Amino acid sequence: MSSSLWHMPLHDFQRAVETRSTPGCGAAAALNGCLGLSLVLKGVQLANDKSDAQQRLIEAGESLQRALAAAVDDDAAAFSRYLEARKRPADSAHARQQREAALAAAGEEAIRIPLAAAERCLAALALALDIRPLTGAMLQSDIRAGAALLGGALEALLVGVEANLAGQPDSVGRLSHEARCRELREAGQAYRRQLDPPD
Repeated sequence: MSSSLWHMPLHDFQRAVETRSTPGCGAAAALNGCLGLSLVLKGVQLANDKSDAQQRLIEAGESLQRALAAAVDDDAAAFSRYLEARKRPADSAHARQQREAALAAAGEEAIRIPLAAAERCLAALALALDIRPLTGAMLQSDIRAGAALLGGALEALLVGVEANLAGQPDSVGRLSHEARCRELREAGQAYRRQLDPPD
């Protein structure tokens, strides 16, 4: 049986999120991003005679789907490695040095993976803007709902990234990640306003 969260029955995944230390917010958010993108893609997937433009959008969307699906497992694995690094012994100078190196590597991975997934959610929101005019009236609500899920996934991923950054020492890299989080949040909110303007 596969150990992949992505291939786990939905009920089992839900229970794992609720009752285990991992999967956490990054894996759950990446899954939500996948579902949101699926709703966005439905508008062009269900077209009877797909144009070249629609086919290109489908291919771009499916590439993003694969990346977000991989992030479900990758994020959980990264956090597991961080928890394992915390358990390493620190009873000598050498052991402490190894522990700190393992924690630093795992901590950076726990930032990089959800940040990359957030980038994919933003790209999916941009894709939704291109897909919307090629989608029939009856499926416009799916576009809006999908964008809402993608926006929520983007925000949840950034919350996780920022929590992980809080445990990192001040550095140029940390400041750069924090700035990118702000940029992604602002860009995501701008896309959401275009996709679901107020009445």
